Amino acid sequence: MVLQSLLETGEGMTSMGVNFATMGLLLVPIVLKAVTWLLAKSTDMHIGVANLPLVPPSTLPIINNLIDFVTRAHDIHHWLISLCEYFGGRPFVLRVPGQPDLVILSTPESVEDVMKKHFESFPKGEYQSEVLRDLLGYGLVATDGETWFHQRKVASNLFTARTLRETMTESIRKHTILLRQVLDKSSRTGEPVDVFKLLNRFTMEAFAEIGFGINMNSMEMETEHPFQTAFDRVQRLTVLRFIRPRWFWKLQKALNIGAERQLFQDMKTIDRIVLDIITQSFERRQTNEKRDGPTDIVSLFLDQYENSPEGKNGEFDPQYLRDIVVNFLIAGRDTTAQALSWFFMNMTLHPHVLTKIRTEIKDNLPQLMNGTIDTPTMDQVQQLTYLEAALKESLRLYPVVPFSSKLAMKDIVLSDGTLIREGQTVGFSMYANSRMKFVWGPDATVYNPGRWIDASTGKLVNYSAYKFFSFNAGPRICLGMNLAMLEMKIVVASLVSRLNVEVLEPEKLTYEFSLTLPVKGEMRVRVTPHKEAP
Repeated sequence: MVLQSLLETGEGMTSMGVNFATMGLLLVPIVLKAVTWLLAKSTDMHIGVANLPLVPPSTLPIINNLIDFVTRAHDIHHWLISLCEYFGGRPFVLRVPGQPDLVILSTPESVEDVMKKHFESFPKGEYQSEVLRDLLGYGLVATDGETWFHQRKVASNLFTARTLRETMTESIRKHTILLRQVLDKSSRTGEPVDVFKLLNRFTMEAFAEIGFGINMNSMEMETEHPFQTAFDRVQRLTVLRFIRPRWFWKLQKALNIGAERQLFQDMKTIDRIVLDIITQSFERRQTNEKRDGPTDIVSLFLDQYENSPEGKNGEFDPQYLRDIVVNFLIAGRDTTAQALSWFFMNMTLHPHVLTKIRTEIKDNLPQLMNGTIDTPTMDQVQQLTYLEAALKESLRLYPVVPFSSKLAMKDIVLSDGTLIREGQTVGFSMYANSRMKFVWGPDATVYNPGRWIDASTGKLVNYSAYKFFSFNAGPRICLGMNLAMLEMKIVVASLVSRLNVEVLEPEKLTYEFSLTLPVKGEMRVRVTPHKEAP
């Protein structure tokens, strides 16, 4: 069973039969790992200067937690919840043959140790960058050091550009109207609609326009756009590399079989489309041809490039810009669609919260409730404090990046006395940490927007980024955090002011194993018109 899971392509199919050669290849690193394990145990017994991470009771000799990772991949975040509860905030270590040790940290103090106090000693690391390289290239999400610093500077310049903020806002507002029209149609026909699929198409449309300046026209298509299909699947396939032995997925890649074969084909689709758009944009500039429409990231980058030393020397690398835009799509498109999907689930489960949101909209933006305006502006949604609290509470319990890890470049003793050895990986389960009573109090698992409102002032409570870790923390904190919140407020306010979006069977929903936190399968909703009581 475990061997079959390792050989799966990620789409439920096995790539080839298991033969004796494959069995032999599986056994070689396990035997070698046995020697390493025995040496590590011997070393552990002689270290007394600091605490060592604890070991889960399911850990086996030699293969360690390999079986755990394979059998719990479908509910990996719930598995991590059970382990964090079992250890009560104390660090513990998970091991898979052929991969670095993974030390799980679950307190805000340990997150701050890694993400701020010892930031330089905990990069993403070469292994994580290697795993993500095919998809993210040398973009902001997958790099360290000078490359990361340069990418961060480029991204910061783009996000602070007034033209980009205006483009993003107008694109979100325009596509929100299209989204509402599709949902309106569902309310008239009475047919349930898969809102998760619809929100993914909505954000793909919006962010394709923001990133590339193109219209994909996929909102009401019968089938998905090939780019979106490839983009979604390649993330699920990439994350498999983290739970499989390094040698195994690299062998699949070298032989072009199994999950790695499908990943390669999907990346060809993505790169062909993205690089073609970039090349066309660059060639238009060479002929001074102007493109109609709003300013996009490709255009803004090329504006900066033309005034740079590289631009004056004619050293244009389309792959470099491709990495920037794909990282932007991952960070913006996926996270927005998933955050909104889990939010609507929470509104169905907690209708009293939705009632409060509508009351706030009615009090502050009556023109939106009565249909005088179609969508609010960024300035207008700034007034919707309770809506922001409800969104943040949903993000707390359903962080769209549910897990993050870093590599120790040297031995480090954390503030709680835990020794992290050079070469070990430290990981944070944002999904699990947000449900820990020792972090968020006795009601940690309860959806409660009120925790975000100061009772005396009525203003939002600003929790430490090391506690509310949904937008990362420290020098790597999300550049688009505030913009993302404003955009989600625009979408939610525009929809709930006119429509009831009721998720069917919300208690049955769960997540897909991926780099982010997508809904597994469909999220079907019943849409009806919302009418305010006179």
